[in-house]
Amino acid sequence: MKKNNLFLIVSLCLMAASSIGLFLNSLGVFFTPIAESLNEKRGSVALFSTIIIFANASGSILLSRLATNRNYRKIYLGGVIGTLVSLIIMANAQSLVMLYGGSLVLGFSMCTYFMVIITTIINCSFKENVGTITGIVMSFSGLAGALFSPLFASIIRSWGWRMGFYVMAGVAVALCLPGLLAEMKVEREQSEVQKGEKAKFNYLSASVIFCMLMSACYMAIATLPQHFTGLAASRGFSAAIGPLLVSASMIGNIVSKLIAGALADRLGGLKTMAVMFLSNLAGIILLLVSGNTAVSLAGAFLFGAIFANSAVVLSIFCRELFGLDDYRKVYPAVVFAGNVANALTISAIGYIYDYTSSYDPALILTAVLALGGILLAFLASRVQPK
Repeated sequence: MKKNNLFLIVSLCLMAASSIGLFLNSLGVFFTPIAESLNEKRGSVALFSTIIIFANASGSILLSRLATNRNYRKIYLGGVIGTLVSLIIMANAQSLVMLYGGSLVLGFSMCTYFMVIITTIINCSFKENVGTITGIVMSFSGLAGALFSPLFASIIRSWGWRMGFYVMAGVAVALCLPGLLAEMKVEREQSEVQKGEKAKFNYLSASVIFCMLMSACYMAIATLPQHFTGLAASRGFSAAIGPLLVSASMIGNIVSKLIAGALADRLGGLKTMAVMFLSNLAGIILLLVSGNTAVSLAGAFLFGAIFANSAVVLSIFCRELFGLDDYRKVYPAVVFAGNVANALTISAIGYIYDYTSSYDPALILTAVLALGGILLAFLASRVQPK
């Protein structure tokens, strides 16, 4: 492999570690400490994560239309600076309003190095082993989540959640810096694009709608690990078990993404998605029925397969279904639908616990969504012309 390609892959791995691993997979450890400090409900505090995700979803849609090979580096630099500023604002928040404001800035900033742009760069830069490369890159989000969740839980216990945000700002910038030197393509070369007038793409076709709904199911499920700390406490486990459950799900995240990427290159997106669905469903069942620490850890590990479907296989499935030329149009819309569901669900789970004092209803909901997601994938593959 060329040195330039290797450096690009490393840069993308670090971008995924920052945007997905550091923010989406590690913020859950902040919910309870902030709620106690500001004397607010967990659901109200978890709303700051909802705002981050929703702003990120909106920004990703705009970025897919505005970013070009010539201007992306400047956009990326602006995103890194915005990330630093937003986390400093959140660290100094004295109320939910200030916390929400910083979250809004963070969401728009991180879209410049989030999943949509990362997979677009992979698809525009590589022609072979796209599934394997996607799996490797996205697995770093799980690795970051596995490392950072207990790290930030420890920092918060020792120095408070405000210091946690300051440390997070430093880590985020450090992870993003190599990307400033990498050669990233967000558009295909003109010579590769088919010439001639193309038919206008129909965003309201059944296959696109099915894929958007499927993405919503998978991204909604993926919010649950941010509540594993609270789930462990509700089961009477010690304070150290919650972060371990998060780490177990992140280890499952890593392993499943690596397996899914390699499988997708051989079996295709749909069959790989079915394999990951079965693993995720098994994890949900174990978490639902178990009151034992070891079994719960095993369930959290298997639950991590949802991240393979939402971050790796979904991208490959859309590329197979719609072709590379329409992928750049379809995938941002599909991820937008997923991120909206993700943004709503993360707070909804907090409120479910607030009003039922149990996470069992949320676990049952994720099982229903998992079944719905795989059925929608089969429907999309049936109705889309090959």
